[in-house]
Amino acid sequence: MANTLDAKKLVEDFGKVLAEDGTINLDVYVEAYDYLGQLFNLLGTVFSFVHSDVHEKIGILRHHLKTTGDVYSTVQAMMKYEMDNNLTAAKTSPLSGSRTLLRLHRALAFIIQFLGKVDSLNPGDGTSGIAREAYGATLANHHTFLVRQMASAAMLTLPYRDPLIVKLFGDASALQDLQEFVRTITPVYDAVDALYTKNDLHRLP
Repeated sequence: MANTLDAKKLVEDFGKVLAEDGTINLDVYVEAYDYLGQLFNLLGTVFSFVHSDVHEKIGILRHHLKTTGDVYSTVQAMMKYEMDNNLTAAKTSPLSGSRTLLRLHRALAFIIQFLGKVDSLNPGDGTSGIAREAYGATLANHHTFLVRQMASAAMLTLPYRDPLIVKLFGDASALQDLQEFVRTITPVYDAVDALYTKNDLHRLP
């Protein structure tokens, strides 16, 4: 595993997820997210449990892609198949692709809100404030009280803006590429979110 992420690679990979007709390629999404998931390890031990969860969910979706052919080729096809076959809401279906993707989707919301505000900071500004704000608006809504308290306290140890960019992407000059990445993944997030809203699947167990 690389010690830092390549922001240009993230832009390129996620730029292939969403087709012009709005189709969301699940295989491309999974591969792009697998690389992105390293970000949680780079943020430190406070997010190691998120990285572990992401790794597990990526494995589930890869299993579906490998064993079900075209049924899971796109997010649209996956949701339709699982809804038609009553495979989404039941807690007895922990391997539901729709349920699994929702966990990745929630983590992506945190990434967008956190990294999207990095360029609003000065080079010497701390990043813990925007991290806690982003966490509170996204992942915290799905974590236990104890996890929320631990995460909130640990985020106080996040570095200043430029050291954070260096830690994640290897060079403070990657700030421009980072913002391009945020602009690239936001339409992907919005498209997936619209499907969960349309199909009333945001509250999957």
